[in-house]
Amino acid sequence: MMLPMSSTNQDLRCPGFCDCRFPSSIDVANHKGNIPDMVTCRCGEDSGNGLQWQWHKDDVSDAHIVGRNIIFHPTYSQGTAIARGEQPLQHDKVHFWEMRVITALAGTDVMFGIGTDSVNLEQFKFHFVSALGTNAQSWGYSYNGKIQHCGDQLPYGQKFSQGCLVGIFLDRTRGHLEFYLNRRSLGVAYTNIPTDPHVKIYPMVCSTAAKSVIRLINSTSQPATLQLRAFQSLVKHPEKLEELRQMPGLKSIMKSYWFLAPPVRFSRSSTDHELDLGDEAVLSSSKLRLGRKQKYRECDDVNIDDVEDLYANAHKIPLRRSDSGDEEYAASIHEFCDEYFHYLL
Repeated sequence: MMLPMSSTNQDLRCPGFCDCRFPSSIDVANHKGNIPDMVTCRCGEDSGNGLQWQWHKDDVSDAHIVGRNIIFHPTYSQGTAIARGEQPLQHDKVHFWEMRVITALAGTDVMFGIGTDSVNLEQFKFHFVSALGTNAQSWGYSYNGKIQHCGDQLPYGQKFSQGCLVGIFLDRTRGHLEFYLNRRSLGVAYTNIPTDPHVKIYPMVCSTAAKSVIRLINSTSQPATLQLRAFQSLVKHPEKLEELRQMPGLKSIMKSYWFLAPPVRFSRSSTDHELDLGDEAVLSSSKLRLGRKQKYRECDDVNIDDVEDLYANAHKIPLRRSDSGDEEYAASIHEFCDEYFHYLL
C-alpha cells in the first residue's frame, strides 16, 4: 500500500527560479493581447545550446503554439489540451529540455512529460483529467508534485507554479526518465521507457487551466557516448567538474553537456535558507521507497533490480539538517515554502 505524504509536505510549494516579475492571474485574465509578451524574464535561457526542436502546431487543438510558447485554452477551458513536440526523440540519444511556467497554475492539472505516437491528443478535449500517464502510452509529472503512469499517481516532489523551471531528462538508451525542478534533479522517476527504436516518443505538456502558458527555453539531444557517460559520473564530484571547467580545451565539450550539471540560480526567498527542498524531495523515507517499488510490481513490467536505481541521483544531494532537532527542522521547511497561491475562481 502506498503511504501518503504528510499534510505538511503537501502544503509546500517551490519558489520561482528567479525574482523577476510575473503577471498576476487577474492581469492575465484581463489581458487582450499575447500573454507571453507580458513576461520579459529570460533567466536561464542562455544556459544551453538553443532549441533543437519546437512544439508541433495543430490547428484544431486548444493548445495554441506561438513561437516557443504554448497557450492553453486562450479564451476558456472546456477540458484538457495536450501539446507535443514536432519530432520524436531519437532512440540512440539522451534528451534534455526545459520549460518555464509563465502563468500561475490552477485547476485539475497541468502536467509535463512524454508520450508515444499512440497518445490521442484530442481524447480528453471535453474532460478535465490528468492526461499524461493515464495509460501505458505516456508518463507525466504534475504541478501538484506527483508523477503518473498507467493511471497510478505517486508522490515525487514539491508542488510548483508560476516562475519555476521544469526540466526533463530522457535517456532512451537506458529507458530512464528523470525530472528537474529549478534545475535540481528530483531523481529517476521511471525506468520503463521503451528503448525499442520503432517506438516513437514525443515531449508532451497538458493543461486544463484557461490561459495557462508554458515556454520552451532549452532543448538538446546528445549521442549516448562514452564521453557523455564519463561526464555523468563526474557530476558526482562537483569539485572535479569545476576544475575541468577551467580547462580551455574542455569548455566547448562541457557546453554540450551543460544539462548534466545545469547552472542553478535561486530566488531571494530560497537563498535565505540552508536547506533546498527541491533537493530534499528525492530523499524519501524507506517506507515511501518501498511503496514505490510495490507500485512498480503492480503496474509495470520492470526488473525489480532496476527499481533500485530510482534513487540513483540521491548522491547529488548535499543534505544539511538542523542540529537543533526535527521539530525546528520541520518548522524551517514550512517557512521556506510558505507561499500562498491565488487564482481566479
